[in-house]
Amino acid sequence: MEKLYEIYTDAAEDSFEVGCLLFEENSWQLYLTLDELGRDDSLLLIRKSAVTRLLDQSDYLAEIRRRRDLLVQKGLTDPFKLEDKVSVIKSVESLMDLLPGQVVCFGLEGEDYQQWGYIDEISAGQVNFAAYPSGKYQPFAGKVAVSQLRRLAAFSGEWLLDNPKLRHTEDATVDGLREVHLKEDPASFAVGRLLCADDDFSLYLTVDEIGRDDSLLLVKKSAVDRVIDQSEYLQDISRCRRQLKEKGLEDPFEVQGKAAEIKQMQDFWRLAAGQVVSFVMKDEEEAEYGILKSKEGDALSLEQYPSGKYETFAGQINLAEVDRLEAFGGELTLENIH
Repeated sequence: MEKLYEIYTDAAEDSFEVGCLLFEENSWQLYLTLDELGRDDSLLLIRKSAVTRLLDQSDYLAEIRRRRDLLVQKGLTDPFKLEDKVSVIKSVESLMDLLPGQVVCFGLEGEDYQQWGYIDEISAGQVNFAAYPSGKYQPFAGKVAVSQLRRLAAFSGEWLLDNPKLRHTEDATVDGLREVHLKEDPASFAVGRLLCADDDFSLYLTVDEIGRDDSLLLVKKSAVDRVIDQSEYLQDISRCRRQLKEKGLEDPFEVQGKAAEIKQMQDFWRLAAGQVVSFVMKDEEEAEYGILKSKEGDALSLEQYPSGKYETFAGQINLAEVDRLEAFGGELTLENIH
């Protein structure tokens, strides 16, 4: 892997992307970006003038490198074969040649927001975006001059799966998935399949934004605003999940095996003991992280561990004061290997 950078494109000190520089050409730079776990994420073409700062040394980059090394051992660094694209892209023109027929995310000069669109054609310095049905975005349709582009990102798994060529709109099944909206922010939600419940909590096997198995999420019932079992979003995530399953990509961190062992809550606590968990206390917004050492009644004992990303917690908490607790999944699995 080439040198990694934190790529800053605005004044916000805590907002950046991580990637390696593939090449520079005239006013452009092309990066291979990574996601928060260190997996190949997208190809980002960006104006040099839009990059306000590049940082090549930080604790966060060291953690991403550590995570990527772990993913290399598991063969999980490049699930959507971005390296194949990288091997044939030697110029901006060769990148542009690959973009027709792709969903991309782009921003224009003088604008600080981004849009999504399906590229139908690129010719005479114009990018033609065609309308298409999307379960997640409000796609842009129309023409944009290449000279107007400030940035353009392509080939992320999320956008590949949103491609209209892969959509089967006649299939409206949701595969048992539900949207779980919390009272703290009813507009946002987790998506998952209910595994079991008791008087106070529900346990879900969650999926991420493209339908991959993500984590085991314990949610206090009183913290839930509503649960939805039918929506366009659920239909779309279920469709993506079926496509991932065909490629063997739906369960990269083998959470399904854990879920299969759970018939009641005590099974979850047995599996979670000794694992890194994240939890959010009642009336709090930020998650805390620690190793779950034991559960005695409602008393949960946690200890700290070395993390390159989070401050970790040691002490005892009362389960009755916990709104949600999460275990396993990609993020927590990589946190657990330290």
